[in-house]
Amino acid sequence: MRDIKIIIVVIAIVLCSCVNNTKKDAKNRLVVFAGAGLTDALTEICDSFFITNGVEVKLNLASSGTLARQIEQGGEPDLYISASKRWADYIDSLGYVVDQQKTMVAGNKLSLIQPINSKTSVDIDSAIIWSDILADDYFSIGDPSHVPAGKYAVAALKHYGWYTTIKPKMLPAKDVRSALMVVELGEVPYGIVYKTDALKSSKVKIVADFADGSHPAIQNIASVISDKSNAQLLYKYLQSPLAKSIWMKYGFSVPE
Repeated sequence: MRDIKIIIVVIAIVLCSCVNNTKKDAKNRLVVFAGAGLTDALTEICDSFFITNGVEVKLNLASSGTLARQIEQGGEPDLYISASKRWADYIDSLGYVVDQQKTMVAGNKLSLIQPINSKTSVDIDSAIIWSDILADDYFSIGDPSHVPAGKYAVAALKHYGWYTTIKPKMLPAKDVRSALMVVELGEVPYGIVYKTDALKSSKVKIVADFADGSHPAIQNIASVISDKSNAQLLYKYLQSPLAKSIWMKYGFSVPE
């Protein structure tokens, strides 16, 4: 009987130790919801943050709109990094942002892309009529209903007066990375994606960049959602000189 009691006590001690370690691990782990277009740069920044501060960062990557809805429905990230000021402001309006800690960490451009082996030449600023170019073909963008890159693309197409004509040929993708993949696979002859995504792919080429004035400024905005001290630490780290060098390495612009 005494041996059984000793075993029970030992098991209880082990279980308590496991619970305490789990709580400790959770305290030293951050969850970041971020736009899919930030995948590569943000992964490197978070790896660097772990080496420097010993805090692990788990990334949940999807379209900014999808992530905003997840937060609204009970998702609990420590930081939310949106590729859209609209979605960042929306989360802020719901009271999720802690102490007004919200700022742009990186900017981007919008590019028209083709498969790398395409022979067609297109000049965005010329008088070429897109209805002729896309008469029999489709093009891919992120779904404008919830993907910021798609919204920027629609704005640019409207700016040039092409949207109404070529809208029937538009293939919405679940996020900007998916739009890129469709072009990489050669399933469509054109796509409109973030320049940073196009630059990292060896399977597509950039035909031209859309003028900044043709669409709203592309801003990736970081917001602190939890009151963890490490959340504030990562928020500042995203704006550090080292992080800025990583953002620029992947083709993003950074605030001065």
